[in-house]
Formats: sequence, structure tokens, C-alpha cells
Amino acid sequence: MIKLLHTADLHLDAPFPSLGEKEAQRRIDFLQTFERLLTLAIKWEADLFLVAGDLFDTPTPSAAILGKVQSGLQRLAERGIVPVLLPGTHDSSAFPNSVYRRHRFPGCILLNGARVEEPVSLEIRGRQLFLYGFAYRGVESNSALAGMKRRAADGIHIGLLHGSRRGSREWDYRPKDLPFSLDDLKAWGLDYVALGHYHDFEVLHDQDRLLACYPGSPEGKRFGENGPRYAALVTIRPAGVEVEKRAVNTRTLQEEMLDLSGCADIDSVCRMLRPFRGDEVLLRLEVTGLPESPLDPELLAARAGCDFFHLEVRDRTRFFDSRYARRIASEQTVRGCFVRRVGALLEGKSEPERGLLEKVFREVLSRFQAHDGKAP
Repeated sequence: MIKLLHTADLHLDAPFPSLGEKEAQRRIDFLQTFERLLTLAIKWEADLFLVAGDLFDTPTPSAAILGKVQSGLQRLAERGIVPVLLPGTHDSSAFPNSVYRRHRFPGCILLNGARVEEPVSLEIRGRQLFLYGFAYRGVESNSALAGMKRRAADGIHIGLLHGSRRGSREWDYRPKDLPFSLDDLKAWGLDYVALGHYHDFEVLHDQDRLLACYPGSPEGKRFGENGPRYAALVTIRPAGVEVEKRAVNTRTLQEEMLDLSGCADIDSVCRMLRPFRGDEVLLRLEVTGLPESPLDPELLAARAGCDFFHLEVRDRTRFFDSRYARRIASEQTVRGCFVRRVGALLEGKSEPERGLLEKVFREVLSRFQAHDGKAP
């Protein structure tokens, strides 16, 4: 039996400019998740620690990040766990100043060739293992996927690939994304292929036979990578391969939609947000419907943001048809004139144009409301 901890797409040293003053903490979150992966590998008594690409978000990570990674991986090696690194697309070794060209990773196996001439051979607890993997280098890697085919030697044959699966909903056609198919996986004849590049967990089968796995990103980098994020705990036995997914993320990305129809004020919206709150949550909130007063997304984010690590508000409400807007349309005031003017402009407009006018309408009326200090 051989045990692998398989991860990919950690994207250490990624920038998060939209988080403002919390950007630095979010970078620390990613390092904490990396440390959690190391601890999990040790507690699970893994034989190999596989990183199938994009350990870093850049080919030139900061010295501080690099030092922590080198130290962490060396800690594994000292405990008899072999770290295996494969460059990805973000931390590609194709760049002359790539971290994988300029720095060493003591105790690690680095699969940094442009193609697989021969697999890397090593012995784990009396079993012979063979590792297949290459770092994409443009024309140097033309037809390199053919080198992933199993050699004849007895033992356990494991591949690492940072690539795109044909037919996936995330399918990408760029050559550097190393497009492959399920037929390719079957033809290679490897015992297990550790995949990276796609950020959601997915296990690939050929009928009852497990071929490969995408563990996904262990920490959500952008909205869409929502909910728990995982590492793959892989056990290879003579009878076959088993994969267990284990949640490892430090914080959680969520996207929620709230219908604010009939909602009277911002305090009501804050109460509606209570079920989602948490210091570990990054929430993207989309609000829709017909509220009774104009919503200021920035004010809502400021009022409710303390209940979250990060709160982003997207306003999709339709305010022009609200009772409040209809009431002030009859006023012989500047804002009444404004409502009537917008009503005339909305007639016959396309949906994108109506959306833009609605946005302007909500913003201007919220300014009127703030100026006169009156509740609708």
C-alpha cells in the first residue's frame, strides 16, 4: 500500500487588491492552508506529497513566501515524506527567472523537464515507484504527452499533469494548458494521475477503475470557488486506488442572493444577512427585487461588513417600479422631475440600457434621501 497526499493550485503569493486592508491577511490565509496540508500529510503518514502545479501564483514569489515553502517541504522530507513538485501555468518554469530555475527545494523531487525521457524511480517501503511529469516549455514540449505512457517496469506508476481535460465545462484550448482526454489517461496505463489546473474537486473513472483526480484549489482564490476546498488522500493498493477528499480551507467563499421586495430599510437587510455571517466568510451578495427605499451598496457593506471577513454587494434591485418611486413621481420637486424624466427614458430601452438607467436612478435617489434625511 502507498499513501499520497495530492494537492494543486495553492497559488501562494496571489494578490487580492479588491480586499483592501485585508489583502495581507488573505495571503496569510493561503500560507496557513499550506501549513495545514503539511500537517495533514504528517498525521496521515503519507508516503508522497504531490503538488500538481501552481504551488505559487507567480514564477517569482517573494523571498518570505519561498522561505516558508522550502522550510515546510524540508520538514516533510525529514519525516520520510517525499514532496514531488510540478510547475504549473502561473509558476511556469518557462520563464528564465522562474523560482524553479533559481532556487533549490531540498528533499524534493522536481519534475522540471520539458518532456518525460524516463520516469523518476524511487523506492518507498520496499515498493518501486515511477513518477511521470513534465513542465510545459512551449515548442520544447511538443508531443510531450506521449511520454506519459507507462514503461514496462514492474512497480507503481504515478503521473503528475497540470492540464485541461477535453469535454470539461472548464475546457481551455490554449496549448500551455496541455489538453488531454480520458482516452489519453486510459492509454497511458498509469496507476494514478495527479492532476492540477482546474479548481474544483473531480475524480475521473473508466467504468469501475479510478484513473485520476483534480483535488481543486485548497483555498478559494476567487468567487466561484465557493464552499469547502479539498485535498485528495490517495491510497494505492494492488486491488485498486481509493481517493478521499478532505476539507482543508482556512476561510470560505460564498455567493448568496436576497430578494429585497418589500424591504423597508438597510436595517432590515442587515437582519436578513445574519444567517450567513462569520469571521471566516467572504460573501458576495446579490440583491434583487423591489425594495421600499433605495439601497446604497457601499453603506450596506460598511454596516454589515463587520460580520464577515469580506462583504461584496452587487445591486440588481429594480427600484423604479417601487411604491416609493411612484409616490415621489407626483411631487413638484427636483427629485419628482427626475423620476418622471427617467420614466420617459426607460420606455423602449433594451435590458442592458434599462439596467444602466436603473443603477443611475437608485444612486441618485439614495443621494436625495441622504440629503433630506427623511424615511420614505
